[in-house]
Amino acid sequence: MKRTLAVSIALYLSVFLIPLLTAGQAPLPPERPTPSPAEEAEPPPAPSAEEPPPEPEFPEPVPPPLELPDAGAAVTVLVGDGAARELTLREFLYGAVAAEMPALYPEEALKAQAVAIRTFALYASSHPYHEDALLCGNPECCLAFSPLAERGEVWGGQYEEFAQKIVAAVEETDGVVILYESRPVEAVFFAATDGRTRSAEEVWGAEVPYLQSVESIFDEEFPNGPKGHGVGMSQFGARQLALAGLSYEEILKWYYTGVEVARLSAETGQ
Repeated sequence: MKRTLAVSIALYLSVFLIPLLTAGQAPLPPERPTPSPAEEAEPPPAPSAEEPPPEPEFPEPVPPPLELPDAGAAVTVLVGDGAARELTLREFLYGAVAAEMPALYPEEALKAQAVAIRTFALYASSHPYHEDALLCGNPECCLAFSPLAERGEVWGGQYEEFAQKIVAAVEETDGVVILYESRPVEAVFFAATDGRTRSAEEVWGAEVPYLQSVESIFDEEFPNGPKGHGVGMSQFGARQLALAGLSYEEILKWYYTGVEVARLSAETGQ
């Protein structure tokens, strides 16, 4: 993914940029005083015919969590012919993950990729990169994108298997983002490096606390050598870490320094 990814999803932010999902606790029923021995010995008087027995008191039920909005947020993408196309964020993630990371990569690496793209979409909504569209699907400008339904020419007979992996990576991380000091990070990524990532200051001249240089010795096995700016998450490194047994959360925390990986809820806004 190139650094200048552009996504402006005001609808998504208005529903989605909020603290870590917390389920509200139901209020407890009022504590009753301990009965005296006399009260224990005497049964309570039966209600009279004119007065119905009082209704029992119950705590308020805990409401179910609200649906997370990957499927509800609108994303406008400039496609190859320059035409603007409106997709849901979920549809966009399907196409972006499929185009950016090989579907042969392990599931945890694909999940890490889905979370990184979703997070950058949130970041870009308040740091726009394009004036006339929410997102550009040109990998030379923003990132690679192609609709999932069009991946058949690339995947051939493995289309169904690979499509299911992409869908699972997106849906199983629905609402999960990378946060630094409670804000979405600029979750840039690249193909592979030479054994160590680069800091944002080293490459772009600006200090970013979560974009520091970290070890990524696994990239030395990448067949084509370093590829990309080297800042943020190494996709090949994510593959190797996943094969070593790390979860997508652990992979993201490896490459983005001092961050939290959190599932956001749609209950409240900031």
